[in-house]
Amino acid sequence: MSKNDLATIVGQRKFGFHKIAEGKAVVKDGDVCTSLRFLIDGELFVITEADDHGYLLTEEISAPNILQPEHIFGLSQRYSRTFTTKTECGILAIDKGEVVKLSEESEIFRINFLNILSTQSQKQQRNPWHIQPKELDKRISRFIEMHCIRPVGRKTLKIKMERLAHEMNDSRLDISKALNKMEREKLLILHRGLIEIPAFEQLIM
Repeated sequence: MSKNDLATIVGQRKFGFHKIAEGKAVVKDGDVCTSLRFLIDGELFVITEADDHGYLLTEEISAPNILQPEHIFGLSQRYSRTFTTKTECGILAIDKGEVVKLSEESEIFRINFLNILSTQSQKQQRNPWHIQPKELDKRISRFIEMHCIRPVGRKTLKIKMERLAHEMNDSRLDISKALNKMEREKLLILHRGLIEIPAFEQLIM
């Protein structure tokens, strides 16, 4: 949006600007999504946990970004991820009612918002149809990728070897061999019950 568009909107609509200190929760998994929240400054940790709490993935995102816009409307209007501040962050919040008014009054806002939702929907529809890799290390990479917001940057997967073997429908020994091979290739770092991936884009190249 142009500066003139933003100036007009800021003058007419209600916005919430918040500075949130390092190490604080912005929203938590299960919180009601009552507004669009934009990360306009700083970096966030994004934590997503399996329904049975058997494993969780931590990602890092930086500004500019938007926090789960698909949850402000629709069947589930609650956040499905926890966002906490890695650094001090600036958050812009637009109330749901204001989002509706903006969509009616600003064509640029409406098109951008629809494009974001459409892109996410199209990606989700294509995911089940991707060819499953045969190599175990690539299947592990695909498993992690399917749980990511974006397949770039630092990721940390907290999962036990037995659970990963179950998810991969393979033996614990084979999983261990595949992970150690990936560690030797400097694609990830193994800890007890934890897989650290410094740069996910290198893992899926």
